[in-house]
Amino acid sequence: MLNECQMELPKKPWRPTSYELQEKGRSFPPHYLHESWRDYLYWDIELESD
Repeated sequence: MLNECQMELPKKPWRPTSYELQEKGRSFPPHYLHESWRDYLYWDIELESD
């Protein structure tokens, strides 16, 4: 826990509003998708089998 290691968060966590999420999304280029998310977002394609 943070208090056990004498650390503090710089900001208290909060649930973003839908407006905040939309504003954040507008800062990315159109159709931007970080490569690390591809495995989680494209479930309509056939999955690789071992």
